[in-house]
Amino acid sequence: MRILGISSATKVISIGLIDENNILVESTVSDIHAERIMFYVKEAGIEPKQIEGVAVAVGPGSYAGLRGGLAVAKSLAQTLNIPLVGISTLEAIAYNLVDIEGTMAVILDAKADEYNFALFGASSGRLKKLTDDLVVKFDTLVDKLSKISGEIHLVGNLKDFKDKLKGQNFHFAEDIHSHPYGINVARLGLQRIKAGETEDPLKLIPKYSHKPNIREFKH
Repeated sequence: MRILGISSATKVISIGLIDENNILVESTVSDIHAERIMFYVKEAGIEPKQIEGVAVAVGPGSYAGLRGGLAVAKSLAQTLNIPLVGISTLEAIAYNLVDIEGTMAVILDAKADEYNFALFGASSGRLKKLTDDLVVKFDTLVDKLSKISGEIHLVGNLKDFKDKLKGQNFHFAEDIHSHPYGINVARLGLQRIKAGETEDPLKLIPKYSHKPNIREFKH
């Protein structure tokens, strides 16, 4: 089954087409203009007839980016009559470390001194979500993480945390792992579709960290 993954929740647009065993197409570009998603899909050589399911990052993330990604995913699902699933942006980032066999904390800047945060466990190439997606103040999150005694891998927007978390149990992932790549969205989507956990295109909505701010549309 070929699944298209779409991620436009952050400062990159990332798409990926996979089947059960292989990455067929992968493209990630620095672009915040989500209206260009279909351009990148076509530029990557992906044709509608190749797509048998679509997965999209539904947040947290930027208002404009999430809205654009969802619009494309819903349109494809309805036009092609294929299954649709929504994937947490934090889960898509966590999937970058799915092979670590341990606990990871995903941190994504939510602005205004707040961060999106979730804990995951990884075992045998699959993720298990240990908390909901949360929005936490910087100092509160540092305090929570400092109280964790076991080994923990941190991934995401980590710059402000490296000077605060000094314990040997903290392992900071490289920046390349901080993005919710389209292939990760597709892989997680394939798992959900095979489990029958699909979405109604008319009901799937983005999950914002904060109330949408019209100022995001100024360029």
